[in-house]
This record gives sequence, C-alpha cells and structure tokens, in this order.
Amino acid sequence: MQNPMDNRDNKLDAEIIRLYESEPDLNALPGVLFTSISRLIDAEVVSFSEFHHASQDFRALVSVEDDPEKRARAMQAFARHRESHPFWQYDPAFYGERALRESDFFTDQEYVELPMAREAFLPSGARRMMAIVLQHADYVVTIVGHRVLNRPPFSDLERDRLEAFRPHILRSYRQAQERTLAKLTPADRLRLAFPALTPRQIEVASWIALGKSNDEIAGILDVGVDTIKAHVKAINSKIDSDSRRAAIVIAHTTPPFADLPPLWKLGLDAWGGQAQP
Repeated sequence: MQNPMDNRDNKLDAEIIRLYESEPDLNALPGVLFTSISRLIDAEVVSFSEFHHASQDFRALVSVEDDPEKRARAMQAFARHRESHPFWQYDPAFYGERALRESDFFTDQEYVELPMAREAFLPSGARRMMAIVLQHADYVVTIVGHRVLNRPPFSDLERDRLEAFRPHILRSYRQAQERTLAKLTPADRLRLAFPALTPRQIEVASWIALGKSNDEIAGILDVGVDTIKAHVKAINSKIDSDSRRAAIVIAHTTPPFADLPPLWKLGLDAWGGQAQP
C-alpha cells in the first residue's frame, strides 16, 4: 500500500513551515513572503500590494531594489491599462482561490503586443507573471511572482504549488494583523480612539490608564498637580466622560476594527517606527 507521504511536495512543505515559524506582523510579512515565493515558484521578483477599502489607501512593495522613477512610470502605465483585462484588475471574485498566469490568457505573440506589456512590464525586463489575490475583511492583498525576459512560463506544478500555499498565506495574513494590533501600547490606543487629544494629554491619559493618581503623574512629569488636573479635565471633555475609568478602559481596548486606519501604518511614522516604501 502506498504511503500518502510519498506524494508530499517537500518544497511546498518547507515553505509552509518557514512561514508559520517566522510569526511575522504586517511589517515583516512581505519580506517573509518574498523569500518563500521566490523559492517556491522560481521567480526573480515578487511584488506585494495591500489595499484598504475604507480609506482607499494602499501600499506596494517589491522584493528587489529598483529605480523609483522607472517604477513610478510603470505604475502609471499599469493604472492606464488595468481595465483592459480582468487579469490585471486583481478582483478577488475573478481570481477566487486560483493562481493565474499571463500565459493562461495570452499567447506569447499576443502578450508582447499588449500596451500593458509594452509600457508597464517589458521596459523593466519583466516578462512572466503569476498572481494570487486574497481578501480578508476590508483588505485585498495581491502577490505576483515575476520572471524576466527569456525565462520559461510558470509551469502547472508551480501554479499548483502557489495555489496550495495560498490558504497558508491568508491564515498568516490574519495572524499578522492580530500581532500588529497586539503591539499597540495604551498611548497608541488612546491616540487612535481620540485623535483630538494632544501629545501631553495622551501622556497623562496613559499614566491614568496605568492606575496613577494625579499627584503621582505630577511627580512623574515634574509639573504641578493643578496642571495635571487641568489636563484631566480636558481629556474627560474630549472623550465625553467625567470618569477616569473611561480612559483606562479605552487604553486597554483595541478600537473598533472599522475605525482603524490601514493596519500596516500602525507602528510607523506616527507611532515611532520606520515607514515602508
């Protein structure tokens, strides 16, 4: 009797294990995927884009250093021609759970004559493409593997590998969102919930959330207790409460998901970290 393990794809299994072992947040996830997908489907370049419907904001990252001006021209050309075929639109309903290749829709001759190819991809040497699209809540993620000129098309085996890897990417993406939210400090949560609070008021409210009295906060910040009382009064007015308890609860509770900005921005510019390109 044949052992089911004989049919396992060891290359796929290795990348699945690496993905879960890395435990990335949203900032680290693209880099992890760049490495895994490059190995899994033998792609020279991998791109990762993430779109947030509520804010209409997005980020687009690539696995290699590139010329910003050339990349900007390519993105402009892509925007001009993306409506020419569903393959370029990265609609989750069209892609479903499939990995799709440019060769699934165009012959080699047809592809090189497309305005999309001539203006967006071929100038940078990109020739072969295979993409997956993921949707979770208000977010759509597109991951594309690219091969350069003179490389062969992606094979059926490579397509099957990427499709099999897809549900693990989706699960890791959900977990990455949770890890990103878990890193929010009380000050971050207060800032998100009440953007009208000043930096000093955020600082005072954060100490309130840690159970400090007005006298203790005054000593920590080296100011008079009357100054702290004035801050507390302003904080209570802005959060529409006359109780310190409200600040404590909010500081230890993640704001409603729908009220948050794009999650990949948490921990970046406004939160004391490094911005992604």
